[in-house]
Amino acid sequence: MFTLWFMGRPAAGKSTLASRVEDHLVERGFDIENLDGDEIRKHLHPDLGFSREDRRTNNRRTAYIAKLLNRNDIPVIVGMITPFRDSQEQARDIIEDEGEFVLVHVKCSVEAAQERDPKGLYEEAKKGNIEKFTGINHPFQEPLNPDIVVDTEDQSIDDGVEHVLRELEAQGVMDEHIDTEYSFGITSKEEREVTERLEELGYLDE
Repeated sequence: MFTLWFMGRPAAGKSTLASRVEDHLVERGFDIENLDGDEIRKHLHPDLGFSREDRRTNNRRTAYIAKLLNRNDIPVIVGMITPFRDSQEQARDIIEDEGEFVLVHVKCSVEAAQERDPKGLYEEAKKGNIEKFTGINHPFQEPLNPDIVVDTEDQSIDDGVEHVLRELEAQGVMDEHIDTEYSFGITSKEEREVTERLEELGYLDE
């Protein structure tokens, strides 16, 4: 089983890219769980702030949840800033006990992220109205050895999704699922369509 961990600056496009990749994987028959960073903070970790230690704790807790899901054969997508290299590697160490960990760096410059920032948070941080905002008045460390890189300044979301899917296939991340569940070369969606058609024709009537 696997966890796809999408990390990058605020407004880099992590959540959008992760959600689109999720849609494609669901179409291919994966019952995947998406652990969105904002939702995780809101519902599971409201006690945490944005200090360096709280961010590390948030990342560690989320990695442990992903590990438990992988242990139960549930693939996971995570969309989370993960600004520190030690947290990036800690997530890998935690999850690889139970599944394959794929770090996807959603790359984007501060300038480009600020231009597309829908909430104007970069501007507020530069004015001093937001403390500990990643990349402005709080550190952001690009990963040294990401498994996949998507540069959202040079690639559209559609191109980024296709790039991620091609890399996952090339790295063999999805082979175990395909071999186990559908060794005869058909996706679960195609199987459902065939089943529905056979029911319409009356071949599956009891």
